Amino acid sequence: MLNNIIWQAKMQLNKNWLESKRILLQGLKEFPQNVEILLFMAEIYFSKKLFRKAIGVYHQVLKVEPGNETAIFQLANSFMAINEYKLAIDYYNMLSTSFPELLYNKAFAYSKIGRNNKSIEVLKPIFNYKVSSLLPYIFLAELLFLEGKHEDSIKTLDKAEQKFGKHGNISYLKGLAYFNLNIILKAYVEFVAAEKLTINSANFYKNFAITCDRIGKTDKAIALLMDGIKKKPFDPIVYIELIRIYIEHDRYGEAFSVAELSKKNVPYSVTLSMLYDKIVLYLNDKKSREE
Repeated sequence: MLNNIIWQAKMQLNKNWLESKRILLQGLKEFPQNVEILLFMAEIYFSKKLFRKAIGVYHQVLKVEPGNETAIFQLANSFMAINEYKLAIDYYNMLSTSFPELLYNKAFAYSKIGRNNKSIEVLKPIFNYKVSSLLPYIFLAELLFLEGKHEDSIKTLDKAEQKFGKHGNISYLKGLAYFNLNIILKAYVEFVAAEKLTINSANFYKNFAITCDRIGKTDKAIALLMDGIKKKPFDPIVYIELIRIYIEHDRYGEAFSVAELSKKNVPYSVTLSMLYDKIVLYLNDKKSREE
C-alpha cells in the first residue's frame, strides 16, 4: 500500500503537482509518521519554492528521525532560500558528513553574514573532492579578493584556468587582482582577454577603462566607456568614469556632452549631478575669463 502511494504521487508529479500533493497528504493519514512520504512532500514544496512549507515538513521528519541528514541538509537549504543565513549555518553544522555542495552552501551562507574569512576556511576543503564546476574556484577567488589577498586570488584563478581553460570571469577577476597589486600591464592583458570572452558589465567597462588610461591608452578608455554607455545606458558608473577621464584630460566640452546625456538616462544620480554642476561652473568661469 505504501509503495502504491509513492508510485501514484510520482506518476502525477510532472502532470499535476497538486494532485501529487493530495495523494501524499492522503497517504499521511494512513502512515502519519512515514519519513519517505514526508520527505517526498517536502521535496515537492522545495521544488515549487514554497520554502516555508518545506521547512515545516522537514521539521516533521526530524520529530520522527532526529538525525535524518537529508532533512537537516534541506532545512539548511530552505533557510538559505529565504535569506535566513544564520539558521542555515546552524543546520549545516549539524551534519556529520561532508560533501562539495554542503561546503559551498555553508561558505556562501558565511559570506552573506560578512564572515568572509570563515567562508574561505569552509570552502578550501572542497578542492579535496573531484570538483567539476568552475563556480567554487570563482567564489573562492572573489572571497580572497575581497579580503585583500590578491596574490592568493590569482593563484586560485590560475588553477581554475589550468582545469577549465580561458573564461571571461577568470580573466576579469585576474585583471582586478593585478590592478589592485598595481601590476597594470598584466591587468590590461587580462582585461583584453575578458573583453574577447564577452564580459560586458558596467564595472568591467569602468575597470578596463581606468587601466587603459593608466597606461596611456586614453582613446581606448574612452571608446570602451562609450561602448559601455550604448550597452548599459541606465547605469551611472560608465557615465561617471567617462566624465572623470574627460575632466582629467581637460576636455570639458566633451565632459559636458556626456553629462547632458546622463541627465536624460540617469536623472537621479547624485554623483552625476555634482559632476554636471562642476562642469557648468568651470565652463562659466572660463567664459567669463575670456570675456
